[in-house]
Amino acid sequence: MVLFFALLFGVKSPLLAQNNNIDSLTVALQKEKIEKKKIPILRQLSKAYTSVDPDRKYFYANQMRQIAEKHHIDSIIPIAYMDMAMTHGIKTQYDSSMYYFTKGLVLAKKYKTPKQEARAYVGIGYTFDRLDNPKAAIENYERALKIFQRVKSQDGLNQTNINLGSLYFDMDEFKIAEFYFRQVLESFQKMNDQSGIAYGYFIMGNASRALNKDTEAYDYYRKSLEIRERAGDLNGIALANYGLGQLYLKQKKYNEAEKALHIAIEKNRFLNNKYQELAALITLSKVFVALKQYNKAEDTAKLAYQMGKQIKSKGLALNALDILVAIQEETADFKQAFEYQSQAIILNDSLDLQKIKNEFIFADFNRIQKENSVLEKSNEIIAMRNLTYKRALYIISSLFVMVLLLLILYLMKIRQKNKINAMLELQSEEISTINKTLENVNEELRVQNNLTIRQNAELERINSVKNKFFSIVSHDLRSPIATLKMLFSTYFDGHLTREEMNVLLKKLEENIFNTADLLDNLLEWSKSQLEGMIVKPEIVQLDRIVSRNLKILNAQILEKKLQIENNISEKDTAFADRNMINVVIRNIISNSIKFCNEGDAIKIGSEIEGYSILISVQDKGIGIEEEDHEKIFQLEHSITKGTSGEKGHHIGLVLCKDMVEQNKGRIWFESRVGVGTTFFIELPFHLSK
Repeated sequence: MVLFFALLFGVKSPLLAQNNNIDSLTVALQKEKIEKKKIPILRQLSKAYTSVDPDRKYFYANQMRQIAEKHHIDSIIPIAYMDMAMTHGIKTQYDSSMYYFTKGLVLAKKYKTPKQEARAYVGIGYTFDRLDNPKAAIENYERALKIFQRVKSQDGLNQTNINLGSLYFDMDEFKIAEFYFRQVLESFQKMNDQSGIAYGYFIMGNASRALNKDTEAYDYYRKSLEIRERAGDLNGIALANYGLGQLYLKQKKYNEAEKALHIAIEKNRFLNNKYQELAALITLSKVFVALKQYNKAEDTAKLAYQMGKQIKSKGLALNALDILVAIQEETADFKQAFEYQSQAIILNDSLDLQKIKNEFIFADFNRIQKENSVLEKSNEIIAMRNLTYKRALYIISSLFVMVLLLLILYLMKIRQKNKINAMLELQSEEISTINKTLENVNEELRVQNNLTIRQNAELERINSVKNKFFSIVSHDLRSPIATLKMLFSTYFDGHLTREEMNVLLKKLEENIFNTADLLDNLLEWSKSQLEGMIVKPEIVQLDRIVSRNLKILNAQILEKKLQIENNISEKDTAFADRNMINVVIRNIISNSIKFCNEGDAIKIGSEIEGYSILISVQDKGIGIEEEDHEKIFQLEHSITKGTSGEKGHHIGLVLCKDMVEQNKGRIWFESRVGVGTTFFIELPFHLSK
């Protein structure tokens, strides 16, 4: 969602006007002495800082919340929480963002403010979108649409339709995205909102360009640019020129593309809008590559990469690195291309870790939702019990009054004795009913107690997994970090020359890479142990996974001069989770490389056995000692050494075994010392057409 983030709660972002407005609002806030009257000013400051300084936005939103809670202004509290949530969303802190949006939703429902309830659903939907869960995002956006339609909030409908269109655009569902964008444009045209119309033309241009309707795309971008230029809206001018630059690049009109993109970069740089400037720089570097102006392309891509790191946009930084690799390959500078490729692999791994973190956040949010659901049901049960108790108390009190009246009547009229006895029997039956109710309550308490015992047992199991995880991490990460610390200390004390330092750093590099592999495996294993990993089976082409991992490990293969024989056919497929099988294949091949001598051979093959496919990775390495066979797939804290001193950790094989078994497969090996080792992976087979 390259340029849609600013539209989470609106489409207008005149940054110059905001900066001027901030100064006047700050002065007004300082002059105002009555706390309640500060709330509208704090609200405006929070909105103004959205595109300027998220931390200041959070500061003023939090002040607004504190004043509203102090004076019991209930309608303002949800607004404050959602402004605080937006701050975390801008800073990609999606766990905190989800917490504050959910808090705002609960309070909006409690205080019966439907517009804020809808805004909360939009925020939760956006957060799910950022966590790569489009289904949950769409569900929340649709809830928001229903509320906005009910309260007739056209602004709310527009912002939700923009977010829905943007989500489908990112999913390459351009036709659906065009449908939502067209609704937004028509709405702004009915409202005669020129800024909104200009933005509607821009997003319609994006949809038309993606659908290969280039003439329509050009008309939309030009109309958007004309409105922005008349209004003097620098941000809008930059957006429109960025769209034109992308269109010209697609049409191979490289000179026009370069001109439009330079305008976009200039305006964004003046506005200090680094995210949009970065997107324009990446597109401009592609234009220079197409023009074979490789020096300009390299300078532009380098600038984009540095800016991506500065604003912590890993995805765009990775795009810049890919362009730099392509440039170096075109100019035959393969050494520099390898360096850029290495940086890209490291950055891509960090994106994978971020994805794992997002999965944990999503799993935790689901857990909290389930717990909240259980608590709500428990509260309903307690409320029903309280009502029952009140009724019982009322009945008992009534019975006492009746008994008293009966006694009086009994003294006055002996003849009514039979009637009084009958009423006493009725009382006895009602008390019996109450006793049965109390017995049912005791049974429910017993069931709840058993549930608590099971939950405590599960917590003890999770705590055991956590302790085992941290034991391994603390032991195996301490050594490389301590070595690195000692190395720098020795260097700064003047005991090492720069040449000696470079030699030691080269040796330390491999140790750090091995430690990084260990950390990846530990994170994957701990996630599976904590039930945070969900198996998503699909048709997996095994030759692509094997080829991709051989490419990643190519540097180690070349260093040992290994002979690789890959006999996996493009027709060989399995029905399994793609990411898990990728981790398994990478671990097995990496282990084979570690324990091979220089010049050894590694053979990768497959064969169909009934309804399964059997993958084999055979190496001519040093083999595995007989006494180690039994514990090779067990989580014992042991480290082995490869033929070049590489460290091997059993956690990788433990992780492989867990993942294969989760995919309804099995893994085993055959090995002889001095002859070599063959690992076998059996998975459900899927016949590729």
